[in-house]
Amino acid sequence: MVLNMSLYQFERFKQLGVPVALTRNSDVTLEPNLRTTLVKNSGAKYCISNHINAAPAATAAGAEVIHSVYNDGKLAKVFAKSLTAAGQTLRPTATYSRKNDGGSDYYFMHRNTGTVGTNIIEYGFCSNAADAARLLANWKKYAEVVVKAYCEFTGRKYTDPVDPDPVTPPAETVEGFKDIAGHWAVDLIVKAKKAGVMNGVADDRFAPDEPVTRAQLAVMLDRLGLLDKGVK
Repeated sequence: MVLNMSLYQFERFKQLGVPVALTRNSDVTLEPNLRTTLVKNSGAKYCISNHINAAPAATAAGAEVIHSVYNDGKLAKVFAKSLTAAGQTLRPTATYSRKNDGGSDYYFMHRNTGTVGTNIIEYGFCSNAADAARLLANWKKYAEVVVKAYCEFTGRKYTDPVDPDPVTPPAETVEGFKDIAGHWAVDLIVKAKKAGVMNGVADDRFAPDEPVTRAQLAVMLDRLGLLDKGVK
């Protein structure tokens, strides 16, 4: 979802004539030093670092924006305001910076990106049911309001997306699932379902990015016939 949000913003910034670059355009994990080096050497003035949060306590919820200790936080406040205006709740302290023991930035995305003004945007908690539901329903809306907030803050012209309904995820379904259209693994998911190896978590939901439990794995291995072969 974070990648989809970033790809969406990338295309929207290009439409608006804003010079923009990505640290990744596929579902891969970047080693922290590589990620920060790409940002530091990009020549950019600002970096939007998109994230979705998680916590052991399911009660933790809301969006927040974290800025550098060397930054005045004004853009972070604009981003937070735009998200709450779009219907997302905010953390009790919605914008803040954090120092490490040496007095520098605690977060490596601030500490190691040089003069680039990096804002870490946490759009909500996937570990909170209400937040997760809002993210699934409104992720494109949240991505769009961040684009708009950036343009307004930096004095760039903003126009609404050409799509008459740009911030509503399409109703397209694949094999009856509403949450796999456009997913990088959609073909493999369809293949697994047709082979009878995997089903969805609901009639219209596959939950492609949720973890698999050991019990679910055992069922899949059995459906593949591996357990009968004595595979260890």
